[in-house]
This record gives sequence, structure tokens and C-alpha cells, in this order.
Amino acid sequence: MKKYITAAAALMAAALMAGCAPDAAAPASTPAPQPPSSQSEASEPTPAPEAEPTPAGEPGLDYDEMRNVAVGDSTPKGVQEGYFTVSKDGKWGLIRADGTEVLPCRADVPVGRCNNEGHWTWSVPGMGWEEQDAISAELEAEGEPVICPGHGAGMITFFYDLDAPGRDIHAYDPGALRAYLSSDGPGDIVGITDEMWETYGDPLPCYDANEEGEEGDPTYPSAPIVSDLGDGNQAIYFYADKAGNRIGGTNIQLGGFFFDEPLAPVQDTSGKWAYIDRTASRVTEAVYDATYDSVRDSNTGDWTAEPAYAAPLMNGYVAVRRGDSWGLLDDTGREVIPCEYPGVAWDGTALWIKDGTGWHQSELPS
Repeated sequence: MKKYITAAAALMAAALMAGCAPDAAAPASTPAPQPPSSQSEASEPTPAPEAEPTPAGEPGLDYDEMRNVAVGDSTPKGVQEGYFTVSKDGKWGLIRADGTEVLPCRADVPVGRCNNEGHWTWSVPGMGWEEQDAISAELEAEGEPVICPGHGAGMITFFYDLDAPGRDIHAYDPGALRAYLSSDGPGDIVGITDEMWETYGDPLPCYDANEEGEEGDPTYPSAPIVSDLGDGNQAIYFYADKAGNRIGGTNIQLGGFFFDEPLAPVQDTSGKWAYIDRTASRVTEAVYDATYDSVRDSNTGDWTAEPAYAAPLMNGYVAVRRGDSWGLLDDTGREVIPCEYPGVAWDGTALWIKDGTGWHQSELPS
């Protein structure tokens, strides 16, 4: 994703206006608001036989790409355990982590999920309600989530409210930390709850912002306020811990969540991604590229297949990308599989590596 500094407010507005399924012709339904879900709290799919690693040289899964499934309503989003979204000839589908197909490659953009208890977002051009209902019935019979019927999107982001009543203007005041939370329409600025700390991790990525909105209308945070630190350095995103400390924040234009892992991804002002520890110290250089979710075309408003974010760690590992080369990072920041492969995928349960014969399930490095 590009230009987070100037695009943050637009991202919020776009999230509120966009449906989970891009099919604008579909009638909308409004689910009851749900609390944010951790990327590691996936619903249980129908049990499938455990796949053995495919020997090298044997034909593998014939997909062009295999990515994490973006899930939830946060910015950045979480990752769904137990599944991958896969592409073939420019179309996207869904498989379980063991390689079993769930949805064929027919969508224009990667498959996502509304939240860990919600629906698959699988937008197939020209698919009518009758076909969608039939496929959803098959999925339900297999114990899978159904296809999203289309509804307003939600989001959550965390910020330091410069307009918070009673804020200490002479020092950092943890009482001014806020969450902007929406479910299916205009959102609210609310205090950060214990559940949010537990779900998204401690510390949380935040940015300085003012409250905006016309009088009498719901308020929302402004775009991140950028502070020039000199020598080309900027303060945009920082991390705030539950104990009341403001941590780090140099040249971070978008901060990712720790969830329950020791490292989190952050996007540098260069546009590249790095990984930091819970003291906000960088344990990798900013050399990685985005690996999952989708970017919206700023000219047309259409979702594209371009990935938006670098993924969070899942059970101690994360697939990382440098240009067209993929590898695997562990929770110390070491590339235990160097970025030398045309594809590496990890969902927290299964590792897949691509070579000239396809995607092969592999063991984690010892």
C-alpha cells in the first residue's frame, strides 16, 4: 500500500463505504456488531487428513501464487490461520492449509474474510444469487463459512487524540489514547478496552491525530500528524504500551500489530517493511515487500490483486518477500529460509515452498 500519510483518512472513508463483497448489485444485510477478532482465533474447519510433505521433484500444487488470507476489520488486517488464497491465470480461489480446494480460482482479487467468525469474501464477476446460495449451502454442509452476502465494512485503528478532554498538553498522556471503531456505518471514537489490548497486542501502533467531523455528526481521527525530526527523519506512527509509555516511532508510516507474537511488521517511509520487537527496536532492515490483502486503485476505486501489507507472525514465523523472491522469517528476525524462492507460504500451521514443479508442503527448518 502506498502513501499512508495522506491516504489514512481516505482509507477510513473507503472502508465505511465499501462492501465486503465488491458486487454492488447485491442487496445489503447488516450483521450485529462484533468485537475485534485476533488473527489467531480461527474457526475450526472440517477436519481433513494431514498432508505429508511432498518429496522434491514430485508434481506440486499448480498455483501461480499462494498468500495469507486477510481477515478482520483492523488496519492492517489480521491473518486467517488454516487457509491460503491462491491464484491461477489471474483468478483467485481458496484452499485449506493442507492443499484441499475450498473455492476455485474464479475471483478477480484474493479471497478474504470479514472476521474470524464471518464469511469468505469471494467476488466472482457475473455470479448470481442462485449460484452463490448453492455454493454457500455446499460450504455450510462441509462446515465452512459461507460466501459474504455483501454488507458495509468495518474497521479499527488506534490513535493519540490531541483533542481529548483534559489531556495533559505538556507531556505524553496515556489517557488520550483512543480507538476509532466502526462496524457497519459511521464509526465512534472510543477508549481502548482491555479486550483490544488482549486481541491486538501490547504495545499498540498509534499516531497523533485531531478529531474531525461536522458538529452533530460522528467524529473521526484526522490523517496522521507528521513531525519532522530533522536529518530526513519523521515521527508518524509510534507504539503505546498498556503501562503508559510511548515507544519509538521514527520513520514508521504504518505500524502493524504484535497480536501474541514477539515481532510486528512496520512500513518504513521508504515504502518497504521491517520487523520490530516489543521495545519498538528494529530487528530487521526495511527490505521487505507487502505479501497479503489487496490495494484499492485510487483512480477507479476498484480492488486490485496488489498486496497491501507485510504479514504478522503466526506461531513464530512469517513468509517474507523481497521483490519476486520469497523466504521465511523466524521470531528472532532471522531468515531461516533465505529469500531465494519463487514462493513461500506459511499460515501458522503449514509451510509451502514453490519451485519449478509447483508448490510443495515442507517441514519447518530445524
